[in-house]
Amino acid sequence: MKTSIDKISGQKNLLPVFLFFMLLEMVFFSYYGISRHFNYLTSINDLGHMDQAVWGTLKGELFLNSDAFNKPISRLGIHFDPVLALFVPFYLLVPSVVWLILAQSVAIPLTGLPIFFLARRVCQSEKAAFFWAAACLFSPFMMSAASWDFHPVSLAAPFIALAYLAVEKKQAIVLFAACLFVLLCKEHFGLLVIGFGLLWYIRHRDWKTSLSLILLGLGFIVVVMKVIMPAFSPTGQHLMMSKDLGQLSRYAWLGNSLEEIVINILANPLDILRQVFIDMGGLEYLVLLLLLFLCLPLVGCVFLLPGIADLLVNLLSANPMPRSIFAYHSVTLIPVLIAAGIYGSRRAGRLLKMAAVDRLSLIVLFITLVIGWRVFPFFSLPGSVVFWEPKRVFALHDPNYAMVRDLVTPDMSVSVQGNIGAHFTQRHEVYIYPNKVGEADAVVLRLDSPTTVNGGRDPGRLAALAHHLQMDPLDYLNSIRDLLSHEEYSRLIWKDPWLILLKGKSATRDVSSVMNKIAELELAWLKSDAAMNDK
Repeated sequence: MKTSIDKISGQKNLLPVFLFFMLLEMVFFSYYGISRHFNYLTSINDLGHMDQAVWGTLKGELFLNSDAFNKPISRLGIHFDPVLALFVPFYLLVPSVVWLILAQSVAIPLTGLPIFFLARRVCQSEKAAFFWAAACLFSPFMMSAASWDFHPVSLAAPFIALAYLAVEKKQAIVLFAACLFVLLCKEHFGLLVIGFGLLWYIRHRDWKTSLSLILLGLGFIVVVMKVIMPAFSPTGQHLMMSKDLGQLSRYAWLGNSLEEIVINILANPLDILRQVFIDMGGLEYLVLLLLLFLCLPLVGCVFLLPGIADLLVNLLSANPMPRSIFAYHSVTLIPVLIAAGIYGSRRAGRLLKMAAVDRLSLIVLFITLVIGWRVFPFFSLPGSVVFWEPKRVFALHDPNYAMVRDLVTPDMSVSVQGNIGAHFTQRHEVYIYPNKVGEADAVVLRLDSPTTVNGGRDPGRLAALAHHLQMDPLDYLNSIRDLLSHEEYSRLIWKDPWLILLKGKSATRDVSSVMNKIAELELAWLKSDAAMNDK
């Protein structure tokens, strides 16, 4: 009778095939991400903040951020993601956001590699390993994360998958190393480490390692949430638990501290559950996550323990974006669900017959490909929803870009349009337009839309022009009319569609061509708005 290893070795080796697809996806994500940035679809709020944080650290200002509160502060008061410091040596070579884009483009597909080895070991099947790893590669949630700006949580995804493999192989040192890296990526990952500590004990009955992981996670939560972040926060507490900060106040509806939130949930569990699952759409989000993996994670439910952190963070958010299939927030939840699904498929296979493991994993891959095709976020496929709808795809050249960068020198403070802001964040002070107009040394605008979705006036509508500008498009145009009469900015540079206003004297200041451009855009955007309202 063959051993499990013999059974695997007797099968066709599918690892090279998976590696080919993984590398292909890395190349595609990298080119798409760079193209997206140079077609002005990135944002000062995400990529720009990360870029300034790395650049500031390089210059001696720890995780600098000037935009969030219209004054220079440390990003550690907004989010705890010191993993950004790892990019400082790369910025010493070439200070560019391209490093961040490339890192995310590699990390997301790389998540599938430990998944492949985990599935091959657990399911004792090369086919199942390939199907599960491919489901990770082509998961709509993972592809959506790759279509956004860089976020440090994306770097945690492959290490979460590696942590599951370490649990399976009983490699405590690898597990600790993976968990330590993950802790550098976001403040709520202390809960994830606690989950791995509990899982380790359930799997191996090793209380010493388990307790060490639990204490590591608890200590991290206490130090980061109660000491580090309050010390750097402008409000003295985690911003997302602070009131009156707009979309930043995602958890203030539950309380203004961890203690208040826990007490409120325990005191009113039924009301909280109704609000989260019914009023806030949490049930649809949860059902989608489970159906995507054929509900197999529920069969392997004990392996969901490390995912409690992300699930709670996404479900409890007053902002619905973390629950969207088009958002990046589930990127670290997907390897958790896949790992639980792998163990669930093995258990289901035992109840049926071993061939069922391959069939179940193939069905999961099929569901993934169908939904992934339907919501493909990068460009139009037949029958797909193109979420971003960029005006240009895979075009990298803007003939006036270098001229603009040369004019707006790093020593200037800048108020800059939201969707071009990440190109001007390597400076001490940068603010999203129209903040700091009149105080900033320069105002930098690009009178053009990066998307074909120009209708709608709500900045909360993801991927629309209002979202890219972070303001009502018509208010944006009216503000530029007012800006052209602003006495502080006497020097004007207009190179359609770039508009730069600088403090300083200028012999001539003809604004007629700029006003004509504004009128042209206003007419086009009003038509788009009317067409959207008619639908």
